[in-house]
Amino acid sequence: MKINDLTCLSVIVVLIALVFSPSINNSFLYSWDDQWMLMNQYTEGGVNMSNLHGILLNFYHGQYAPLTQYLFLIIYSMYGYNPLPFHLASIALHSINACFVYYIILRLFSQTNRTFPITMDTRIVALLTALIFSIHPLNVESVAWISAIKVPLYSFFYFAATMSFLSFLKKGGYVYYILSFLFFILSFGAKEQAVVFPIWLGLIFWILGYNIKERQVWFKIIPFLILAVFFGIVTLLSQYTAGEGELSASYTFPIWQRIIYGSFSFMEYIYKFIFPYKLLILYPFPITGTGEVPKWLLIYPLSIILILITLWHSLKKLPFLFGLLFFLIHIVITLHFISISRSAIIADRYIYIAGIGLAFTLSYYLYIFYEKLYKLKKILFFLLVGTCLIYWITYSNIRCRMWYNSDTIKKELIDKINKN
Repeated sequence: MKINDLTCLSVIVVLIALVFSPSINNSFLYSWDDQWMLMNQYTEGGVNMSNLHGILLNFYHGQYAPLTQYLFLIIYSMYGYNPLPFHLASIALHSINACFVYYIILRLFSQTNRTFPITMDTRIVALLTALIFSIHPLNVESVAWISAIKVPLYSFFYFAATMSFLSFLKKGGYVYYILSFLFFILSFGAKEQAVVFPIWLGLIFWILGYNIKERQVWFKIIPFLILAVFFGIVTLLSQYTAGEGELSASYTFPIWQRIIYGSFSFMEYIYKFIFPYKLLILYPFPITGTGEVPKWLLIYPLSIILILITLWHSLKKLPFLFGLLFFLIHIVITLHFISISRSAIIADRYIYIAGIGLAFTLSYYLYIFYEKLYKLKKILFFLLVGTCLIYWITYSNIRCRMWYNSDTIKKELIDKINKN
């Protein structure tokens, strides 16, 4: 049975409304960053040239996210400190982003025949990828926590830049190229994770069958790369003003420790994506009482090496490789190889875009496996996948309620401490 785009998008939006409806009743988290990220002199400064200028040119608490602050300013100017409009804005952004994910997968693989069999209905894969992105419990933090609105906000412009660039490659005309460039700037203005966009462009060229060694390809990427380097410097300087980041000694680990922590983070993100269970609002560094790295963490870099050797032939298959590279590109700057200001070894919100790579890989191979089954087994398989999706929907809905206020946050932290 063929499905159309409107049906797919309707299913996505309705499910997001169902999953995240509890968050519209949530309050501000007065002891979990909302008290300074949202409630500050910039938000209350009003829409005037002096305040707009200050937001754009000043670092704040070691961060540089002027677009996020502008969004806070606009909502506050219209509704004051009422949490409802902030939550509605976050849900709306997440809904639009999920639609973007659907269209990006659809368009990316309609412009190439390198990955999908000709007989495959790419809409099914695009829909399932977008659905997983929409309802996955790891994405609850990015939507239900007001201070994390920078994640769906930067993703919105990141996806818009991607769509514009795909239009540029398909239709030509530098209007699309310029739009992609502008959207990239706006994306960084919301969150620093956008700096990986030029690498993502390289992956797009590769999956579309371009020769990435050609000058014309690099001429199109280099302007974005130069801008990304500049953005990276801005990020490091912003963190340095707060005594944090790579330019400071506060969060610096030796190289060997960074490899261990990075390997741990990489594997934990994949594990939690596949088995989202007992998710937390804070994942502290696993260190001993003396501050040393536990020896059991060594199993993670060794596990990665073993997995690479075992799955080497599968990794060379384009669908699998594309999904893995997409995930790696968008998660790598959070893996502690570069010291950035954070007190947790992983965070659910960091996988918001990166998880799309895993969602695509899972969706693609579920489709392939389903098509090979007989009728009865297809029904059983459909029920199994449906049960998994229902679990994710239910768990995400419950996680939204956990972000209700500071007391519910504290309760989760206390429960975790008591269990340990």
